[in-house]
Amino acid sequence: MKRKDLFREGFKSVFQFTFTKADEITEAIKEVWQEETDPKSPSNSSKKTKSKKNTKPTVVRKRKTRMFQTLSLPPGASSDFFSLCTGCNECIFACPYAVLFPVTAEDQTKSFPHFDPNAKACHLCSDWPCINACPEEALLPYKVSDTTPNFGKAKLRKEFCINQKTGEQTCNACFVTCPVEKTVKFKGNLPVFSQSSCTGCGLCVETCPSFPKAIQIKLNQI
Repeated sequence: MKRKDLFREGFKSVFQFTFTKADEITEAIKEVWQEETDPKSPSNSSKKTKSKKNTKPTVVRKRKTRMFQTLSLPPGASSDFFSLCTGCNECIFACPYAVLFPVTAEDQTKSFPHFDPNAKACHLCSDWPCINACPEEALLPYKVSDTTPNFGKAKLRKEFCINQKTGEQTCNACFVTCPVEKTVKFKGNLPVFSQSSCTGCGLCVETCPSFPKAIQIKLNQI
């Protein structure tokens, strides 16, 4: 057997094992999820016995809300986004930074594009390729009078900031990276984020060298 064929077979075996285990994990998660959300499951029946007053199925609602608290819709999302979006994923394919990804809600069969600015930032492309790729006007171009998107606001977690630890203005990565002028300023040695001009794009988070990150985007509720 040739060396390249040997490597090919080896990789094939590794990937096959990975996919098999991933499927097993997915099925296990589904079983746990069904047990927690199914009112007929033994665990939920015991909970009802202990508290008869709590009869509303709040578990599903809370989990769904928590799931979307860290996610934002793509730039230009219209007020009728969820009605107009067909889940074609064209905006996902068009994003040059691979920021967008499909998310399927628990009570939906269709996926919708989202992104997490605390994980990977929107680069606020000047030509908005994601918006231009949308065939259903679920993503609308910004008007000249509009400035930039408003995904949320940046918040400093100063206990993790390098400048807080050194007592000096040692790092200015968030200031240098921010694409919106005068949004990041310094008060003493710590950065301050303008709540009026911050877009919540997440570029400051992405470039922050601290771990855990010293900046977090508090997103607007979807």
